[in-house]
Amino acid sequence: MRLMIALLMVFTVSSTFAEGQKKSTKTKSDEITKEQLEAKAVMNQVYESFVKIIPYIYSDKLIFESKDKHKLDELLVNMNELSVAFKNAKHVNFLKIPGFKPSLDTINTHIQETIDSLNAKNMVFAHARLKAMTQLCVSCHSQLSDQVSKNAFGAVISGIKRDQFESDFQYANYLYLVRKFTESKAAYELAIKNALEKTSIANKNSLADDKIINGEIFTSLRRVLSIYTKIGLHPNEAITFLKKYQNNPSISKFTKADIKVWITSLEKWKKFDINQVKDINQFISTHLKSLENRQDIVNSGEHDITLLISAGVLSKYLNDHPKDQATPAILYWLSVAERRLSTTYFFSLSDIYLKDCIREFPTSEYAKKCFSEYEDQLTFGYSGSIGTDIPQDEKRELEKLRSLIK
Repeated sequence: MRLMIALLMVFTVSSTFAEGQKKSTKTKSDEITKEQLEAKAVMNQVYESFVKIIPYIYSDKLIFESKDKHKLDELLVNMNELSVAFKNAKHVNFLKIPGFKPSLDTINTHIQETIDSLNAKNMVFAHARLKAMTQLCVSCHSQLSDQVSKNAFGAVISGIKRDQFESDFQYANYLYLVRKFTESKAAYELAIKNALEKTSIANKNSLADDKIINGEIFTSLRRVLSIYTKIGLHPNEAITFLKKYQNNPSISKFTKADIKVWITSLEKWKKFDINQVKDINQFISTHLKSLENRQDIVNSGEHDITLLISAGVLSKYLNDHPKDQATPAILYWLSVAERRLSTTYFFSLSDIYLKDCIREFPTSEYAKKCFSEYEDQLTFGYSGSIGTDIPQDEKRELEKLRSLIK
């Protein structure tokens, strides 16, 4: 599966570099200062290109219904600008660390395939790929801490307003992508409020599943939950948020059951303090080791809170210690977490983590685990346990990865 880097993650990086640049005259060399300035310029170019395609991502109308040649040509120009911007971003050192590098290596392939779909007038597929950009943004973007991305976008996004989106839900998703989490949470709650009012009127006393008939409710709940857990690492605030909805009569019994499971799991993490995590291997042994080779219980959803919080802890550690001996283990466990969470919370980065684990750490004991996990994902992804429908390109890549393991 070809995946793409979380687009807006890199904009956050530009802010980090910019903040560091202010201090560079005192603590950094002129060479580093130049690198920071170049990175900031590249990331601004990426953001400016992305802003131009926002209307196409968040609307099902525009070129996808009208087939307007002028709008199609305009979108193609903007997509090509985005491709150039990301090619220019490949030299940014921050994006070469293990948590981000694999995604960066595949971004231009994804963009080019989207451009090819537009040129072929395959609007359904092209639109799906445009939406996939934002879904994968959520996965990668949630790796960065609030401190790193604080005021990351500044005035550059001030021109994007609520009235440019068709709903509070769409606007909340955009704010999530640019890491405006306070505003995003407020917009998601407005989306939930509006959706609940519609559900109350149209489906009074209905037991229909919110995941099916009203996905905005369930998705909004999960997104805010992820902000409080994977991103913010504040389980107590997540409990407070969820309790506001656990007895709402307009929420289906199925979603209420999920909320109950989430709250029960969060209660076990109430005293968690990331500052007390001194040994990442001990953290893995305590919270994740029991889930190894137990895809059945991982897929049950019972351990989603553990996976969310663990993914946040592991991502933070990986970003802070990119050359740590525990990196292959972290990549392995991030892949396990992402494999589950991608089906319910995010867009999957699982196979990307596994490939990088093998390529970058072929002598590690985790290289074999990562290969086994990747082979299983690939086999079941194409044709179940038989694996007879795996394309030749994928088979060749699988054998290449196998040959790397020492």
